[in-house]
Amino acid sequence: MPIAHPLAIEYLTVAGADPVAEIEAAAAAGLDAVGLRVLAPLGLALAHPVVGNAARIRDIRRATERTGVGILDVELITLTAASRPADFAPAIETAAEIGCRFVQVVSEDPVEARAAANFAAVCAAAGAFGMRAALEFMRWRSVRTIEDAARLVRRAGHPGGGIVLDTLHLSRSGGTPAAVAAVPPELLCYLQLCDAPARLPPDEDILAEARGGRLYPGEGGLWLDELLDALPAGIPISIEVPGAMAAQASAAERAARAAAATRTYLAGYAARRTR
Repeated sequence: MPIAHPLAIEYLTVAGADPVAEIEAAAAAGLDAVGLRVLAPLGLALAHPVVGNAARIRDIRRATERTGVGILDVELITLTAASRPADFAPAIETAAEIGCRFVQVVSEDPVEARAAANFAAVCAAAGAFGMRAALEFMRWRSVRTIEDAARLVRRAGHPGGGIVLDTLHLSRSGGTPAAVAAVPPELLCYLQLCDAPARLPPDEDILAEARGGRLYPGEGGLWLDELLDALPAGIPISIEVPGAMAAQASAAERAARAAAATRTYLAGYAARRTR
């Protein structure tokens, strides 16, 4: 049974690499797409600014044309109590310029109604360029679980809204493959794939694990086979495994290792499902 999911690599897997190096690393690893960081999460610095940088935008476009590697998603619009729709426009326009499919969104706004209105505004702005807005849930944010994410997307009420499904965040927020199967498939935009020990770390270690303690698919104890069973056919899979190799390794080395491990796991999954 062939695996018909396009494969990409997320920024954190090659953290620190500039966008062109990430695209070239993905191409060398035989991957279909990349996820680029164009806005930093709150409290973090952006190593390679893209928004407003015409030269870097041009270089990214040339790299995608040269390699055939697409831009799956850009991160990260953060919704806060102070957010205004105009705040999102430069990043969304940049995402469109580089040929992105999904704009990734997280919420730090404790007021769901306001967050939903702002998410709807992101959906509308992204939709004007043929993109979708994908909401990611994380245990330490206002949108903590897959149920929280589905509720906010429904409340926003825009057809361009959906959910980013991150394997680790699903596990650490108490989610399961059954919870994924309960979500309408049209709301699931793409999967960020990794593995981890089945046992949850202490609360104080959750964030550090997410940003630097993940395992390659098949190397941990999560229910990855059952999760893939619950996914819509053809949904993109993006490898997000920060910290699995030393930061001194090149982007090409990290992408190649992540791609090889993921293909090995997916081949094993296909074999298990044909028995």
